[in-house]
Amino acid sequence: MKHPANYQARISGQGLAEFQPTKRIAGFQSGLSLIELMISITIGLLILVSLSTLFINQSKTRSELDKSNRMIDNGRYAMELISGNLRLAGFYDNFSTSGAPTTLYDPCDAAAITDATKNLDVLRVPAGGYDAASPTSLITSPPCAAAYNTTGNASYCSPSYTTTNNCTLKAGSDILVVRRASTNIVQAANAVNTTTYLQVSMCSTDTAAPPNNYQIVTAPASFGSTHKLDCATSAHLRQFMVTTYFVSPNNNVTGGVGDGIPTLKQIDQFGNVTPLVEGIEYLQVDYGVDDNGDGTPDRYISCAACTLADFSNIVSAKINILARNQNPTTGWNENKTYSLGDTFGTVTPPSNDSYKRHAFTQLVRLVNPAGRRETP
Repeated sequence: MKHPANYQARISGQGLAEFQPTKRIAGFQSGLSLIELMISITIGLLILVSLSTLFINQSKTRSELDKSNRMIDNGRYAMELISGNLRLAGFYDNFSTSGAPTTLYDPCDAAAITDATKNLDVLRVPAGGYDAASPTSLITSPPCAAAYNTTGNASYCSPSYTTTNNCTLKAGSDILVVRRASTNIVQAANAVNTTTYLQVSMCSTDTAAPPNNYQIVTAPASFGSTHKLDCATSAHLRQFMVTTYFVSPNNNVTGGVGDGIPTLKQIDQFGNVTPLVEGIEYLQVDYGVDDNGDGTPDRYISCAACTLADFSNIVSAKINILARNQNPTTGWNENKTYSLGDTFGTVTPPSNDSYKRHAFTQLVRLVNPAGRRETP
Protein backbone atom coordinates (compact mmCIF):
# COMPACT_ATOMS: atom_id res chain seq x y z
CA MET A 1 0.00 0.00 0.00
CA LYS A 2 1.37 3.35 -0.92
CA HIS A 3 1.21 6.05 1.75
CA PRO A 4 0.50 9.69 1.00
CA ALA A 5 3.44 12.04 0.60
CA ASN A 6 2.66 14.01 3.71
CA TYR A 7 2.80 10.85 5.79
CA GLN A 8 6.41 10.47 4.91
CA ALA A 9 7.05 13.99 6.02
CA ARG A 10 5.48 13.33 9.45
CA ILE A 11 7.82 10.51 10.21
CA SER A 12 10.85 12.40 9.09
CA GLY A 13 13.18 13.98 11.64
CA GLN A 14 11.52 17.30 11.38
CA GLY A 15 7.98 15.98 11.88
CA LEU A 16 8.86 14.10 15.10
CA ALA A 17 8.99 17.37 17.02
CA GLU A 18 5.23 17.75 17.12
CA PHE A 19 4.83 14.42 18.98
CA GLN A 20 7.16 15.29 21.93
CA PRO A 21 5.55 16.15 25.34
CA THR A 22 4.91 19.83 26.22
CA LYS A 23 7.44 21.38 28.66
CA ARG A 24 6.27 22.69 32.19
CA ILE A 25 5.62 26.47 32.34
CA ALA A 26 8.18 28.19 34.55
CA GLY A 27 6.80 29.29 38.03
CA PHE A 28 3.59 27.23 37.96
CA GLN A 29 2.64 25.40 41.30
CA SER A 30 0.08 22.70 41.78
CA GLY A 31 -0.21 23.06 45.74
CA LEU A 32 1.34 24.21 49.11
CA SER A 33 4.46 22.80 50.57
CA LEU A 34 4.51 21.39 54.15
CA ILE A 35 6.48 24.38 55.46
CA GLU A 36 4.00 26.84 54.01
CA LEU A 37 1.11 24.90 55.55
CA MET A 38 2.75 24.91 59.01
CA ILE A 39 3.38 28.66 58.84
CA SER A 40 -0.24 29.32 57.90
CA ILE A 41 -1.52 27.17 60.80
CA THR A 42 0.81 28.96 63.24
CA ILE A 43 -0.40 32.40 62.15
CA GLY A 44 -4.01 31.26 62.48
CA LEU A 45 -3.38 29.91 65.97
CA LEU A 46 -1.77 33.19 67.04
CA ILE A 47 -4.77 35.14 65.79
CA LEU A 48 -7.15 32.72 67.56
CA VAL A 49 -5.23 33.00 70.85
CA SER A 50 -5.27 36.79 70.64
CA LEU A 51 -9.03 36.87 70.01
CA SER A 52 -9.64 34.37 72.83
CA THR A 53 -7.53 36.42 75.26
CA LEU A 54 -9.38 39.57 74.29
CA PHE A 55 -12.75 37.85 74.79
CA ILE A 56 -11.73 36.43 78.19
CA ASN A 57 -10.43 39.80 79.39
CA GLN A 58 -13.60 41.54 78.27
CA SER A 59 -15.70 38.88 80.03
CA LYS A 60 -13.72 39.35 83.25
CA THR A 61 -14.05 43.11 83.02
CA ARG A 62 -17.79 42.83 82.39
CA SER A 63 -18.14 40.43 85.33
CA GLU A 64 -16.28 42.82 87.65
CA LEU A 65 -18.39 45.74 86.46
CA ASP A 66 -21.56 43.73 87.12
CA LYS A 67 -20.38 42.87 90.63
CA SER A 68 -19.41 46.47 91.36
CA ASN A 69 -22.70 47.81 89.99
CA ARG A 70 -24.64 45.31 92.08
CA MET A 71 -22.69 46.32 95.18
CA ILE A 72 -23.30 50.03 94.58
CA ASP A 73 -26.99 49.45 93.84
CA ASN A 74 -27.36 47.41 97.03
CA GLY A 75 -25.65 50.09 99.10
CA ARG A 76 -27.84 52.84 97.64
CA TYR A 77 -30.98 50.77 98.11
CA ALA A 78 -30.12 50.00 101.74
CA MET A 79 -29.46 53.68 102.36
CA GLU A 80 -32.75 54.64 100.73
CA LEU A 81 -34.71 52.12 102.81
CA ILE A 82 -33.26 53.36 106.09
CA SER A 83 -33.28 57.08 105.29
CA GLY A 84 -36.83 56.93 103.93
CA ASN A 85 -38.09 55.34 107.13
CA LEU A 86 -36.11 57.76 109.30
CA ARG A 87 -37.68 60.75 107.58
CA LEU A 88 -41.05 59.48 108.79
CA ALA A 89 -39.86 58.65 112.32
CA GLY A 90 -42.15 60.20 114.91
CA PHE A 91 -45.09 60.54 112.53
CA TYR A 92 -48.08 59.87 114.79
CA ASP A 93 -50.91 61.33 112.74
CA ASN A 94 -52.23 64.42 114.59
CA PHE A 95 -50.66 63.50 117.90
CA SER A 96 -47.49 65.24 119.08
CA THR A 97 -45.31 64.09 121.96
CA SER A 98 -43.24 66.14 124.38
CA GLY A 99 -40.94 65.44 127.28
CA ALA A 100 -38.46 62.65 127.96
CA PRO A 101 -39.51 59.05 128.51
CA THR A 102 -39.35 57.60 132.01
CA THR A 103 -38.54 54.10 130.70
CA LEU A 104 -36.85 52.87 127.53
CA TYR A 105 -38.84 49.90 126.26
CA ASP A 106 -37.58 47.11 124.03
CA PRO A 107 -38.65 47.70 120.40
CA CYS A 108 -40.15 44.19 120.31
CA ASP A 109 -42.15 44.64 123.51
CA ALA A 110 -45.53 44.51 121.81
CA ALA A 111 -47.32 44.56 125.18
CA ALA A 112 -45.82 47.94 126.09
CA ILE A 113 -46.87 49.36 122.71
CA THR A 114 -50.54 48.62 123.38
CA ASP A 115 -50.44 49.42 127.12
CA ALA A 116 -52.01 52.86 127.66
CA THR A 117 -49.84 53.37 130.77
CA LYS A 118 -46.59 52.72 128.87
CA ASN A 119 -46.98 53.61 125.22
CA LEU A 120 -46.49 57.33 125.72
CA ASP A 121 -42.87 56.53 126.60
CA VAL A 122 -42.71 54.42 123.44
CA LEU A 123 -43.88 57.37 121.32
CA ARG A 124 -41.35 59.70 122.95
CA VAL A 125 -38.49 57.81 121.29
CA PRO A 126 -39.11 58.08 117.52
CA ALA A 127 -35.60 56.85 116.69
CA GLY A 128 -32.67 55.45 118.60
CA GLY A 129 -30.31 52.57 118.66
CA TYR A 130 -27.79 50.24 120.21
CA ASP A 131 -24.12 51.01 119.71
CA ALA A 132 -21.17 48.84 118.69
CA ALA A 133 -18.14 50.97 119.50
CA SER A 134 -15.58 49.26 117.24
CA PRO A 135 -15.43 46.75 114.35
CA THR A 136 -15.10 43.92 116.87
CA SER A 137 -17.45 45.24 119.58
CA LEU A 138 -20.53 43.31 120.69
CA ILE A 139 -23.71 44.99 121.88
CA THR A 140 -24.16 44.02 125.51
CA SER A 141 -27.94 43.57 125.54
CA PRO A 142 -29.35 43.28 122.01
CA PRO A 143 -33.05 44.07 121.63
CA CYS A 144 -35.84 41.65 120.77
CA ALA A 145 -34.25 38.80 122.73
CA ALA A 146 -37.63 38.05 124.31
CA ALA A 147 -39.85 39.25 121.48
CA TYR A 148 -43.50 38.34 121.36
CA ASN A 149 -44.15 36.00 118.45
CA THR A 150 -47.88 36.63 118.44
CA THR A 151 -48.27 35.86 114.73
CA GLY A 152 -46.63 32.44 114.87
CA ASN A 153 -44.42 33.37 111.93
CA ALA A 154 -41.66 30.85 111.31
CA SER A 155 -39.21 33.68 110.51
CA TYR A 156 -39.12 34.66 114.19
CA CYS A 157 -35.84 34.35 116.11
CA SER A 158 -33.95 36.19 118.85
CA PRO A 159 -30.91 38.31 117.85
CA SER A 160 -27.64 37.15 119.39
CA TYR A 161 -23.95 36.66 118.61
CA THR A 162 -23.74 33.08 119.85
CA THR A 163 -26.36 31.22 117.79
CA THR A 164 -26.04 30.80 114.03
CA ASN A 165 -29.48 31.55 112.65
CA ASN A 166 -31.23 34.23 110.59
CA CYS A 167 -31.04 36.65 113.56
CA THR A 168 -27.31 36.30 114.21
CA LEU A 169 -25.73 39.72 114.73
CA LYS A 170 -22.52 40.90 113.08
CA ALA A 171 -19.90 42.21 115.46
CA GLY A 172 -19.18 45.92 115.09
CA SER A 173 -22.51 46.83 113.52
CA ASP A 174 -25.09 49.10 115.18
CA ILE A 175 -28.79 48.37 115.63
CA LEU A 176 -31.23 51.12 114.59
CA VAL A 177 -34.85 51.42 115.79
CA VAL A 178 -37.51 53.56 114.07
CA ARG A 179 -41.04 54.12 115.41
CA ARG A 180 -43.83 55.68 113.38
CA ALA A 181 -47.35 55.32 112.04
CA SER A 182 -48.17 54.42 108.46
CA THR A 183 -48.94 57.18 105.97
CA ASN A 184 -51.90 55.11 104.73
CA ILE A 185 -55.32 55.59 106.32
CA VAL A 186 -57.48 52.62 107.25
CA GLN A 187 -61.15 52.97 108.16
CA ALA A 188 -62.13 51.36 111.44
CA ALA A 189 -64.46 48.94 109.68
CA ASN A 190 -61.56 47.65 107.56
CA ALA A 191 -59.11 46.91 110.38
CA VAL A 192 -57.13 43.69 109.90
CA ASN A 193 -56.92 41.26 112.80
CA THR A 194 -53.55 40.96 114.62
CA THR A 195 -52.47 44.32 113.17
CA THR A 196 -51.61 47.14 115.59
CA TYR A 197 -53.13 50.56 114.87
CA LEU A 198 -52.79 54.11 116.11
CA GLN A 199 -56.06 56.03 116.40
CA VAL A 200 -56.02 59.72 117.32
CA SER A 201 -59.08 61.54 118.60
CA MET A 202 -60.07 64.90 117.12
CA CYS A 203 -63.20 65.29 119.25
CA SER A 204 -63.02 67.39 122.42
CA THR A 205 -65.83 65.45 124.08
CA ASP A 206 -64.29 61.99 123.71
CA THR A 207 -63.96 60.46 127.17
CA ALA A 208 -63.07 56.85 126.38
CA ALA A 209 -59.76 57.72 124.72
CA PRO A 210 -56.62 57.79 126.88
CA PRO A 211 -55.66 61.11 128.50
CA ASN A 212 -53.57 62.06 125.48
CA ASN A 213 -56.50 61.51 123.10
CA TYR A 214 -55.02 58.56 121.24
CA GLN A 215 -54.99 54.81 121.51
CA ILE A 216 -52.69 52.07 120.18
CA VAL A 217 -54.51 48.77 120.00
CA THR A 218 -54.38 45.51 118.07
CA ALA A 219 -57.40 44.50 116.00
CA PRO A 220 -59.95 43.20 116.65
CA ALA A 221 -60.52 45.95 119.17
CA SER A 222 -62.99 48.71 119.90
CA PHE A 223 -62.40 51.70 117.62
CA GLY A 224 -65.81 53.32 118.06
CA SER A 225 -65.04 55.51 121.08
CA THR A 226 -62.44 57.69 119.31
CA HIS A 227 -63.92 60.16 116.84
CA LYS A 228 -63.16 62.73 114.18
CA LEU A 229 -64.00 66.44 114.53
CA ASP A 230 -67.70 65.79 114.08
CA CYS A 231 -67.62 63.68 117.27
CA ALA A 232 -69.82 61.12 115.50
CA THR A 233 -67.60 59.36 112.95
CA SER A 234 -64.95 56.92 114.19
CA ALA A 235 -61.46 58.32 113.74
CA HIS A 236 -59.42 56.68 111.02
CA LEU A 237 -56.60 54.26 111.81
CA ARG A 238 -52.95 54.10 110.87
CA GLN A 239 -50.87 51.00 111.28
CA PHE A 240 -48.31 51.48 114.05
CA MET A 241 -44.86 50.18 113.14
CA VAL A 242 -41.63 49.62 115.02
CA THR A 243 -38.76 48.63 112.71
CA THR A 244 -35.42 47.41 114.02
CA TYR A 245 -32.54 47.32 111.50
CA PHE A 246 -29.45 45.16 112.00
CA VAL A 247 -26.71 43.45 109.99
CA SER A 248 -26.36 39.67 109.99
CA PRO A 249 -23.24 37.83 108.75
CA ASN A 250 -25.48 35.52 106.69
CA ASN A 251 -28.42 36.06 104.41
CA ASN A 252 -29.73 32.56 104.94
CA VAL A 253 -28.89 29.82 107.44
CA THR A 254 -29.70 26.17 106.82
CA GLY A 255 -28.99 23.54 109.47
CA GLY A 256 -26.86 25.95 111.46
CA VAL A 257 -24.63 26.75 108.46
CA GLY A 258 -24.73 30.25 106.95
CA ASP A 259 -24.06 31.29 103.36
CA GLY A 260 -21.50 33.94 104.41
CA ILE A 261 -23.28 36.83 102.67
CA PRO A 262 -23.61 39.79 105.08
CA THR A 263 -27.14 41.13 104.89
CA LEU A 264 -29.18 44.05 106.19
CA LYS A 265 -32.31 42.73 107.92
CA GLN A 266 -35.21 44.08 109.92
CA ILE A 267 -37.37 42.89 112.81
CA ASP A 268 -40.87 44.17 113.50
CA GLN A 269 -42.39 44.61 116.96
CA PHE A 270 -43.58 40.99 116.93
CA GLY A 271 -40.11 39.56 116.28
CA ASN A 272 -40.67 38.63 112.64
CA VAL A 273 -37.41 38.87 110.66
CA THR A 274 -37.14 39.96 107.02
CA PRO A 275 -33.90 40.05 104.94
CA LEU A 276 -33.67 43.34 103.07
CA VAL A 277 -30.38 43.85 101.19
CA GLU A 278 -27.51 41.45 100.58
CA GLY A 279 -23.89 42.55 100.74
CA ILE A 280 -24.26 45.08 103.58
CA GLU A 281 -21.35 44.47 105.94
CA TYR A 282 -21.62 47.28 108.51
CA LEU A 283 -24.25 49.75 109.71
CA GLN A 284 -23.15 52.65 111.91
CA VAL A 285 -25.33 55.54 113.10
CA ASP A 286 -24.48 58.87 114.75
CA TYR A 287 -27.47 60.68 116.25
CA GLY A 288 -27.96 64.45 116.18
CA VAL A 289 -29.28 65.71 119.52
CA ASP A 290 -31.11 69.02 119.89
CA ASP A 291 -30.26 70.45 123.31
CA ASN A 292 -31.92 73.87 123.04
CA GLY A 293 -35.20 72.93 121.33
CA ASP A 294 -34.72 74.81 118.05
CA GLY A 295 -34.99 71.72 115.83
CA THR A 296 -31.32 71.59 114.79
CA PRO A 297 -28.71 69.20 116.19
CA ASP A 298 -26.23 70.65 118.67
CA ARG A 299 -24.07 67.51 118.93
CA TYR A 300 -23.74 64.05 117.45
CA ILE A 301 -23.45 60.99 119.65
CA SER A 302 -23.26 57.24 119.14
CA CYS A 303 -25.81 56.41 121.86
CA ALA A 304 -23.28 54.24 123.64
CA ALA A 305 -24.39 56.01 126.79
CA CYS A 306 -27.51 57.92 125.69
CA THR A 307 -29.68 59.30 128.43
CA LEU A 308 -33.48 59.15 128.23
CA ALA A 309 -33.49 62.88 127.43
CA ASP A 310 -31.02 62.28 124.57
CA PHE A 311 -33.33 59.73 122.98
CA SER A 312 -36.28 62.12 123.07
CA ASN A 313 -34.21 64.95 121.54
CA ILE A 314 -32.86 63.16 118.47
CA VAL A 315 -33.65 65.24 115.37
CA SER A 316 -31.21 63.86 112.78
CA ALA A 317 -29.00 60.88 112.04
CA LYS A 318 -25.81 60.24 110.10
CA ILE A 319 -26.12 56.85 108.41
CA ASN A 320 -22.89 55.03 107.51
CA ILE A 321 -23.01 51.80 105.51
CA LEU A 322 -20.22 49.59 104.21
CA ALA A 323 -21.28 47.44 101.24
CA ARG A 324 -19.30 44.43 100.01
CA ASN A 325 -19.30 42.39 96.82
CA GLN A 326 -21.07 39.08 97.23
CA ASN A 327 -18.34 37.25 95.30
CA PRO A 328 -14.54 37.62 95.61
CA THR A 329 -12.36 39.03 92.85
CA THR A 330 -9.45 36.83 91.82
CA GLY A 331 -6.15 38.61 92.34
CA TRP A 332 -7.69 41.49 94.31
CA ASN A 333 -6.07 42.37 97.64
CA GLU A 334 -8.27 44.64 99.75
CA ASN A 335 -5.82 46.98 101.48
CA LYS A 336 -8.08 50.01 102.09
CA THR A 337 -9.56 51.32 105.31
CA TYR A 338 -13.09 52.73 105.52
CA SER A 339 -14.34 55.52 107.77
CA LEU A 340 -17.81 54.88 109.19
CA GLY A 341 -18.68 57.94 111.23
CA ASP A 342 -17.10 60.34 113.67
CA THR A 343 -17.53 58.18 116.75
CA PHE A 344 -16.82 54.74 115.27
CA GLY A 345 -13.52 55.20 113.47
CA THR A 346 -12.38 53.02 110.59
CA VAL A 347 -12.84 49.46 109.37
CA THR A 348 -9.79 47.55 108.13
CA PRO A 349 -10.71 44.41 106.15
CA PRO A 350 -8.77 41.18 106.85
CA SER A 351 -5.40 40.80 105.16
CA ASN A 352 -5.44 39.09 101.75
CA ASP A 353 -9.16 39.77 101.52
CA SER A 354 -10.38 39.60 97.92
CA TYR A 355 -13.77 41.35 98.28
CA LYS A 356 -14.24 44.85 96.91
CA ARG A 357 -16.12 47.33 99.12
CA HIS A 358 -17.71 50.77 99.03
CA ALA A 359 -18.69 53.09 101.89
CA PHE A 360 -21.89 55.19 101.88
CA THR A 361 -22.75 58.12 104.13
CA GLN A 362 -25.94 60.18 104.37
CA LEU A 363 -27.27 62.78 106.78
CA VAL A 364 -31.00 62.35 107.42
CA ARG A 365 -33.23 64.89 109.13
CA LEU A 366 -36.05 63.49 111.25
CA VAL A 367 -38.72 65.75 109.82
CA ASN A 368 -41.40 65.24 112.44
CA PRO A 369 -39.41 65.68 115.69
CA ALA A 370 -37.30 68.48 114.19
CA GLY A 371 -40.21 70.29 112.50
CA ARG A 372 -42.31 70.47 115.65
CA ARG A 373 -39.48 72.30 117.44
CA GLU A 374 -38.96 74.97 114.82
CA THR A 375 -40.27 78.46 115.49
CA PRO A 376 -41.84 80.42 112.60
